[in-house]
Amino acid sequence: MSSTRELLARNRDFRRLFLASVVSLGGDWFSFVAVADLVLELTGRPGTAAYVYAATVLPVFLASPIVGKLADRYDRRKILMFADLFRVPVALSLCIAAYYGSVPVAVIAIVMLGVGASFYDPTAVAATPNLVDDKDLATAQSLMGAVWGTMLLVGAGLGGLVAETLGRYAAFAIDAASFLVSAWLVSGIRRPMQQPRVAGEDHGRLRDVIAYARKDKIVGRLLLAKGGVSWSNGIVGLLPAFAHGKFAGVPVATGMLFAARGLGALLGPLIARRISGATPSPRAIVALCAASTLCYGAFYAVFPFVPWFGVALVLVMLAHLGGGAQWALSTFGLQVATPDHLRGRVMSLDYGLATLAIGVSALVAGAIADGANEELSTWVLAVVAGVYGTVWWLWSRVICREPATR
Repeated sequence: MSSTRELLARNRDFRRLFLASVVSLGGDWFSFVAVADLVLELTGRPGTAAYVYAATVLPVFLASPIVGKLADRYDRRKILMFADLFRVPVALSLCIAAYYGSVPVAVIAIVMLGVGASFYDPTAVAATPNLVDDKDLATAQSLMGAVWGTMLLVGAGLGGLVAETLGRYAAFAIDAASFLVSAWLVSGIRRPMQQPRVAGEDHGRLRDVIAYARKDKIVGRLLLAKGGVSWSNGIVGLLPAFAHGKFAGVPVATGMLFAARGLGALLGPLIARRISGATPSPRAIVALCAASTLCYGAFYAVFPFVPWFGVALVLVMLAHLGGGAQWALSTFGLQVATPDHLRGRVMSLDYGLATLAIGVSALVAGAIADGANEELSTWVLAVVAGVYGTVWWLWSRVICREPATR
């Protein structure tokens, strides 16, 4: 087991992928805070930001079957570069939305950014095991999980500050520039991102993945592990409404709530790795995933009661300690359990199922918030997390005592 610093220092290709993800994700959260505040300002409806959040993730679900096939069949490095370069003009189009005060243009741009992310994120996850040695995979995955949280912390915090001081145009320009830098970093990766194709192997059928998940009970359970946090993740889309209606009411407040989310998502994978060890067993992964989901629901159930902004930040951070740990552990389990010729489709399916749940959850959150209020919407979704986490744990713990079928 290597340290994170040691791995980044000696593995040039993984370092470039890591840094590409850092700058790309940082730019994403710069723009999301600005867009969320823009649509709230233009519509005045608390559920609108949740709809924007849904628009960022639902395209990932719709594109995931196609992306999985491409990631298993074609050069993953080229796919990553295409996803980055595609998003440059899309990010700049948000300036048009801000200039004309157009919610439809903003939503279309957000949807297209989501399409680009649907190509980049699962492909990068599928490629990671091919860029590191087996003994380094747990460290690499904890780093890749932590970078998402880190850049949510940094990107959202700075994004709110930039939108407040320099304006939304600056945030959107930084987002576009981040994709250019990411594409340049990926272009310099030399190590192959997938194993050579074997004659007779089918790299195109999603039903092969479903059949494999049915055969391998660990993979089947882990494909559904993210559901507890994901089906209740619409709460995140309500954070701008809480910032505007209950707390400071400025982009900085929205950015700070998302930064608290990012801090939790950063620390969650690192704490989970320390608890579970470098090579966690299926039983440990299942137990920690279930506990993390229940913690997520419990802290968000308390969140609407709190009138103090500082305490609200702590609750959001603690909730996403669970969310980040659960996401990283279930992803690591799938990376280890899945052969390379299926991994692109497995990771894309995993990502697609999670983002479908997040998108639907965000739509439900917005509808309840507009029909009643954001507090009721948060409580409903917190209950969903608690029920799902309990049922999934009861369903999975017996299966994970059995040896996995490989």
